Amino acid sequence: MKKKAVLSVSFGTKDPQLEKKTIEVLEKEYMEDVPKAEIYRAITNEAVIKIRHEAEGDDAPVYAVRETLARMVLDGVTHVYAQPAYLLHGTEYEELKDMIFSHKADFVEVKCGEPLLASQEDLEAVANALMEDYKDLTKEEAVCFVGHGSEHYTNAIYCALDYALKDQGYSNSHIATFNAYPKIDKVINHLKQNGTKKVHIAPFMFVAGESAMEGVCGDSEDSMASKLREAGFDVESHRRCIAENESIRKIFRNHLKAITQE
Repeated sequence: MKKKAVLSVSFGTKDPQLEKKTIEVLEKEYMEDVPKAEIYRAITNEAVIKIRHEAEGDDAPVYAVRETLARMVLDGVTHVYAQPAYLLHGTEYEELKDMIFSHKADFVEVKCGEPLLASQEDLEAVANALMEDYKDLTKEEAVCFVGHGSEHYTNAIYCALDYALKDQGYSNSHIATFNAYPKIDKVINHLKQNGTKKVHIAPFMFVAGESAMEGVCGDSEDSMASKLREAGFDVESHRRCIAENESIRKIFRNHLKAITQE
């Protein structure tokens, strides 16, 4: 007998309230898209798993990928459709696929969906989704979206997204990262060249926890917002992660549909 399950994978968050308005919302939408499948959640950040279990004990619905796959076997799942809430084809995505497919013999079928930025169509859709709240910027305003960045070669997708934003007509939009190219100093150079006076800044992260959000929007001297102020710009921070954007979630939903409706 066929028993389908969706494996919802993310880095997770130690904040249960943030989880409710991001990860849980997306999982409820997955249930609408694949109504005959059960939803299982897996977290790949071991520190988050430890913190949640220490705080909530057995009530914490947080599990590692292998542990979740083992539960699926015990529950009689036959068809596994994994959908990671990752942004790009980076190291974490490759490791996740290796882990999932190493258990292929335990199931009749195992498939893994694409991350957010997997095609040119995705780039254009993400660009338009990000700019939904910034369509009324003046010529002296700009917006900067900040991601983590990666040492993996697929970090180049951030630059592709920056180009896609401009190609969609958002010439006053920019992408920066913490750990890779493009860094905030490159964005500052462009802002000065464009005569920008005010910069809106927001995280380009599926779920931005307290430390990540402070790194983007906080008042510490090392935050992206502070660096922009130091460069002479008026800065307005927007503390909203992209999982709260319905149009962004729709892209993940489409990637799940692609592997469940073939």
